[in-house]
Amino acid sequence: MQQALASPLSRMIAIGGLLLALTVGVRAAQPHHRRLALHTVWRANTLYLTAWRNGPVEAPFNGKELVPLTFTTLADVNDGCRWLGTETLTPIGPRRYAYRYQETIVSCEPGATPYYKTPRTGCVTVEE
Repeated sequence: MQQALASPLSRMIAIGGLLLALTVGVRAAQPHHRRLALHTVWRANTLYLTAWRNGPVEAPFNGKELVPLTFTTLADVNDGCRWLGTETLTPIGPRRYAYRYQETIVSCEPGATPYYKTPRTGCVTVEE
């Protein structure tokens, strides 16, 4: 075996194979992004503190199995209060999540009149 690795060509082939194997292993370990589409009721004249405010969300995944996800959004709203929106995704299939949204008032200015809370449920599908 040592004689085979003693020739320059054999050494280059062995090193090239090792580098190729390391490259493939590193790429396989890196997370890939999947697109998440939200399916729920959007009530008119309602403020939702949501990760989906601009459309589908891209999220990193390791492997194919879905894992629980939580998105939070903290915002000062024009009702004089600071709100926290929490979106919870629970896997319910190979490409589907149960979705739950809830809001919490974190603080309000004196004399503020908070908006009504607008909890909702739905589902999120994983698109690739």
